[in-house]
Amino acid sequence: MATKSRKKHLYWHTIARNLLEMGMKPTQIAKCLKSIFPEAEITGRHVGGYRRRLINDDMLEKTISTVINMQEALSMMKGWVSEDDEFIYHCAVGSAKRQLKCFEYKMTEEIKDRSEELDIWLNMIGQ
Repeated sequence: MATKSRKKHLYWHTIARNLLEMGMKPTQIAKCLKSIFPEAEITGRHVGGYRRRLINDDMLEKTISTVINMQEALSMMKGWVSEDDEFIYHCAVGSAKRQLKCFEYKMTEEIKDRSEELDIWLNMIGQ
């Protein structure tokens, strides 16, 4: 039995949708999103996939003439970023950094045999 796909809504989707409705190309939108969310790993392929999903769901027309340039988009986008979007972005970036720190710790951690220390501690408790 096939599982039903879940459609995600990420912090950058609303901004990307607005820009797609204005006819911008996915690679340009990815560059604009990088200016606002610099540590996010959003590429033109991500935006292109989101565009395909909108077209398949009949939420976006396939051919739209461009009505905005990159500079206008950058100035407009800053007003579109909500506090919730900023919060989710910082949580996502922060959790990725924490995962990397944990991985780094696991890779650099020395393996020590602490069985003697445990035996001494158990003997002290038993007395």
